[in-house]
Amino acid sequence: CPDCTSRTLCVKHAAELARRSVDSYVPQALRTEDWEPIAHFTRSLALDLHPKDDRRAVEAMRTLSQVVSWAHREGLPLDRERIFTPDVIDRYIAVGAAHLSEPSRATRRADLRRFSRALTRKAPWEPEPPRMRGGYSIVPYTDAEVARLLEVSQQQRTPVQARRLEALLALGLGVGVYPKEAWSLTTEDVVVDQGYVCVRIPGEHARTVPVTAPHDEVIARIAADDPGSTILGFIAPQWDRSRLSHLLQRAELPADCPPLRTHRLRATWALAHLRAGMQINDVMNLAGVSSWKMLGYLAAFAPATAWSELLPKAARK
Repeated sequence: CPDCTSRTLCVKHAAELARRSVDSYVPQALRTEDWEPIAHFTRSLALDLHPKDDRRAVEAMRTLSQVVSWAHREGLPLDRERIFTPDVIDRYIAVGAAHLSEPSRATRRADLRRFSRALTRKAPWEPEPPRMRGGYSIVPYTDAEVARLLEVSQQQRTPVQARRLEALLALGLGVGVYPKEAWSLTTEDVVVDQGYVCVRIPGEHARTVPVTAPHDEVIARIAADDPGSTILGFIAPQWDRSRLSHLLQRAELPADCPPLRTHRLRATWALAHLRAGMQINDVMNLAGVSSWKMLGYLAAFAPATAWSELLPKAARK
């Protein structure tokens, strides 16, 4: 937050914005006569979840308002210990959320189980199992997921949020920047070489990267329309560990939108170059890496050559 002079103040400011978002939230999907009887109860639940910022506050209110409204219509009292039980949540997902896609229902079930554990003391929830970190891997986005991300970026309600989301996708999918590099790049780093739009990336892994189409059009438009700005149109404090969250806190991200992860954008960019037949060393140079580690993550997704084609290439006779 540019108005804050310390991290403590900024955290407090974010919490205050979250509280205001909860207090002012009115679900568009519910009629006034359905919302008013449950509004105070639902807002109390959301505040007890202690959302860290206004985006999380709105997401919590959106989910809670739907399940509480359904439970109220089913005749359940406004009692968190009666609504947020395993049986009720499972029935809501099966009946009350039947209109949602399967991935959306899975996401909502996971959110409600997490909320329920935090909101109840008597409901028979098993403790959440400890998370165990398995073998680390980076999974590129599928073509369908990329198409959905680009579609969502063009459906934002404000020009500011559309610019931020489009720029983030262009830097990830079109330039393959390291996550930390994206925040400091400006339009002055955009150059044209032999008719191709490129981005000069300074720092430890300094390099010039051609922007893959169609993302070159986004980068060129930003450079022309807003010269002297950061490409993302967003400046985050150096100490901010939730830059991506703050960048996207007002974004409209539908339930079926793939989770946005900068390292996955970069992996998708690298895989696209490999699929296009680019030499491994060239991909590594453009990616700013000197080890094969990243390519090891992508090996399972890279195209394999048919044996009939591989045989003469390997034999070279």
